Amino acid sequence: MAAIKQFLAATAISVSMSLLAIGEATAFTFTKIGDTKDAFTTFGFNPTINNDATVVFSANSDAVGSGIFISNGETTSTVTDTNGQFSLFGERPVINDQGTVAFFANLDTIGSGIFTVSNGVTTTIAESSQPRGAFGLPVINNKSAVAFSSQVENGSAIFLSIDGSTTSIVDTNGSFSDFDGYAINDANTLAFSARLDTGERGIFTITSDGVTVPIADTTGKFSFVFPPAINNPGTVAFKGVLKEGGEGIFTVNNGTITTIADNSNAFSFFENPTINDVGTVAFKGVLKDGGLGIYTGPDPVADKVIAAGDPLSGSTVTNIYFSNKGLNNNNQIVFYAILADGTGGIFRADPESDPPTCIPEATPIVGLLTVGVVGTTLGVVKRKSPVI
Repeated sequence: MAAIKQFLAATAISVSMSLLAIGEATAFTFTKIGDTKDAFTTFGFNPTINNDATVVFSANSDAVGSGIFISNGETTSTVTDTNGQFSLFGERPVINDQGTVAFFANLDTIGSGIFTVSNGVTTTIAESSQPRGAFGLPVINNKSAVAFSSQVENGSAIFLSIDGSTTSIVDTNGSFSDFDGYAINDANTLAFSARLDTGERGIFTITSDGVTVPIADTTGKFSFVFPPAINNPGTVAFKGVLKEGGEGIFTVNNGTITTIADNSNAFSFFENPTINDVGTVAFKGVLKDGGLGIYTGPDPVADKVIAAGDPLSGSTVTNIYFSNKGLNNNNQIVFYAILADGTGGIFRADPESDPPTCIPEATPIVGLLTVGVVGTTLGVVKRKSPVI
């Protein structure tokens, strides 16, 4: 792949506006990464961000057609587009601190795959003869290890690719019957959600050598758990539905469950929690009064980042989409917003100070599943760029 093409300079403009709520709310300034008023026509709804505040997103542009783009808030560049070997891109490309971008794509020929681009060079991580559907969206850490799911013979598996060697790290030949979602930290530890052969669901972590540990499951307080996020200290964040009623955003560290926010007060439901290395948890929340936004805690006023009805880019926000890769260690947040004037755009929220610290409720986890793979090393299958 040729060197990354520069096609927009200084497209991102700072929106000199702070949202400062009452109490100890954090003030944010908002930088426009790109919108449909300028060079783009449509966007993928799930932009992601690294710790250098570089944003990666999928979009259609007037200049190059469909592609994947990166922006540091001042200059926007094309990572790859459909003028080459690709015909379609997955909605959520991801980027690490070295600037390596991982993504799913369909090929111009019949087939699809998981790919990375670094310094303009495209690398095939895995490839299939099947279009679409063969792979789950990839995740990448700062060691450039890439994890992804794929259909395999007689089931599915989660693969981990490190330094060109691709390993089936966990599959459905054992206690698991299906996988929902996954995340990876810099220790190459994966957190994933799965359905078990017993019918229960759970969240687990697994190391690169196959040691699996249960984090939360449906044998205890939860009736359902959703795909997790994990930070480098090993804390896992996820959305869970409670057997006693209601749902919330929770974290687990060293066997202790902590409630970040629930729907016992203003919130109705939640989506896509994420956690960074300083312990900030961000999520999309929908309020009982019909409002929605991105929040970092249980108070929809003090913990608000951006919400429907707020002014943004000369209009007002009507809807927001937020990825579980949308938060970095500087508490910067990237999101896609639909505005009242009919336009849509990707924006980065930059805190003017650290977000307020909430005092969450911590309780020990009970009733964890005992899975045959817990505390053991799974048999791993070494594969180079698996062909499905």
